[in-house]
Amino acid sequence: MRLTAPVQTRARVESEARAWLRRRPAGLLPDALFALAIAGFAQVNLVFQLDNSTPYGPMPAVASSTLVATSVLALRRVTPLATAVLVAVAVAGPMLVTPLTVTLWGDFLPILVASYSVARHSERARALIGAAAIVAGLVVVFLRNPESLTAGNLPFVAVPLAACLIAGRVLRARARSQSDDRARAQQLEAEREGAIQAALAEERARIARELHDIVAHCVSVMVVQAGAAEDLLDRDPQRARAPLQSVQETGQQAVGELRRMLGLLRGERARLALKPQPGTADLADLVEHMAGIGLPVELAVEGPSRPLPPGVDLTVYRIVQEALTNALKHAAPTTAHVVLHYDDQSVRVSVRDTGRTDGPGRAGADRVGHGLIGMHERVGLYGGTLEAAAVPGAGFSVTARLPLQAAQR
Repeated sequence: MRLTAPVQTRARVESEARAWLRRRPAGLLPDALFALAIAGFAQVNLVFQLDNSTPYGPMPAVASSTLVATSVLALRRVTPLATAVLVAVAVAGPMLVTPLTVTLWGDFLPILVASYSVARHSERARALIGAAAIVAGLVVVFLRNPESLTAGNLPFVAVPLAACLIAGRVLRARARSQSDDRARAQQLEAEREGAIQAALAEERARIARELHDIVAHCVSVMVVQAGAAEDLLDRDPQRARAPLQSVQETGQQAVGELRRMLGLLRGERARLALKPQPGTADLADLVEHMAGIGLPVELAVEGPSRPLPPGVDLTVYRIVQEALTNALKHAAPTTAHVVLHYDDQSVRVSVRDTGRTDGPGRAGADRVGHGLIGMHERVGLYGGTLEAAAVPGAGFSVTARLPLQAAQR
């Protein structure tokens, strides 16, 4: 059901009042005390003026007019427009029936307070309506009391009234500016917090990839070496010591890397003796390590080698590590060939093994497993491409190309 304009206006006023009361639940108390003080003083002033035989018109009308005009000031911040209209009606309404003398405390002071309040706490259109209502009330007062319309009274009324209206608008503009500044600061703070959370999530994802690469490599090596040791225990127990020792060393390495990574997550960076991240300079050691645990690897470098950006350098190493680990895990016994090719615009790394392609997980799980997913994520981070597929005849090939210009941005 669509609301009519008056209903919408009333609903908006009530909504604004409720919102104000939620923001300032104790705001009515000081305004009520303020209105009570003015009302009491105005009534006492009326009695004092009556004792001195000052002509005020019918006393009940004057008392009622001042009581209404001062009492409604308790709502000056809740409903400023209604307050301004009620004050104007209370002051000028009785004048339509009988002329009354306007008092300073019971009539003029409420007019000034209501003028300031409607200018300070209302939007522009509502403030204009409230000011117009007050001006209309004053016009009625002057018309019903021609003797009060003198050259001296006009500035006495117009100057304070204009000052209250201007002061209210200026203070409202300042409060609005401060509110906008606070909202902008809160928005910037929220955006900064969001950026921090995004950076933390990205860092956690990076650490998760590192953990996967390290632990997957170590566990795969331990599984292969444990299987080799089991085969040798009955035939040649002395030779079984070497793979068992490799299992022990690899397990210690995995535990150390896990402790280091978890220390980073706990903020223990300062107490950890961190090693630099591996890169292409460590590929020879990786090849030697893989050869020592049963995977002969040949490494070839094509083109003039050059320093790579740290992220690209680490990505190349992790791709080779993951590809060799997969070959050892799924295609053994086999050999592998690693080719690192440099050109002016990119670096390309290719890892190819000569093992079987029908091993468990080689044709299925590895293609969609965490290893290849991690490779794709690493390569995609630097705008590169990754191709992984079985080689016709025998073997499996992983080729990644990383553009250098994208990595330097």
